[in-house]
Amino acid sequence: MSTQSLVMHNEEKELPFQMNYIPEFAQIKCEVELNETPERRKQSIQELKKLLANDKSTEKICFHNDLLVQYLRHSKYNTNKALNQLRNLIVLRNKEEKMFQPIPDEYFSTKPSAKFLIVLPKRSPDGCTMVLFQIGKWDPKELALEDLKKMILVTFLQILRDPMTQINGFKIIHDFAGTSLEQIKYCTPQNLYLFYYISLYCIPGRYKEIHFINETPVLRFLWTIIKKFLSDKIRNRVFFHSRTEELLNYFPKSVLPVQYGGEILDMHETKFVETANEEQKKNTVEGQSNFF
Repeated sequence: MSTQSLVMHNEEKELPFQMNYIPEFAQIKCEVELNETPERRKQSIQELKKLLANDKSTEKICFHNDLLVQYLRHSKYNTNKALNQLRNLIVLRNKEEKMFQPIPDEYFSTKPSAKFLIVLPKRSPDGCTMVLFQIGKWDPKELALEDLKKMILVTFLQILRDPMTQINGFKIIHDFAGTSLEQIKYCTPQNLYLFYYISLYCIPGRYKEIHFINETPVLRFLWTIIKKFLSDKIRNRVFFHSRTEELLNYFPKSVLPVQYGGEILDMHETKFVETANEEQKKNTVEGQSNFF
């Protein structure tokens, strides 16, 4: 059975975000799309370790095998590509060390702005992790920009310890309802480039779809600038929606919150952003083991 037919067969099932196994369709996808076999995985880990040992920026670091596999899967087992991206992460970590630190735990109970980032409790039918940004809920006077950056980076670093996310990737929804100049003024070229660079050149994330809803004219203008730097593959995975209901053309109701025409009553059910913040306290430059 092909990967596509297995996904179609799986569409009748609801996959939660929190899992402890890799379904058959994802195992086949890992082999067919990402070129992973047990033997290639073993050989490539050793090859990547040798490359890292001969690189000045990584030669003294003993990386966790699970972290190496994240980058190998993302590069479809091209060890040189995996090396370059992991090297970028280490250089970034050395330069922006504070960005990799968790925010104070109490922020989640004392600062409503900390609710702007949500990992939804259900996966898309093809196994992707669903991430929702409600940027209008961020009050820069309450939650500093540097803390916002930490939350985003830490959450994505920790999500990628999930093998299902490594294999299937992300589908991201950006909701710009309630945004104003208070948030837009931070969309400087420097900040936009930082997020662009980290997302595509440091983090081993597979971005399958990116949806924008309730966009503003300013966002449309920014998009005309940003898209020039993106590959055709990424550009073709970005969708703008004039109405929230249009999300139902891409997702079943079962994976969307009721606020977006779906059926999920508690979008914060997983509390994964808080979990990620706690787990990040144990995350060294060497990486961490997978969640399962």
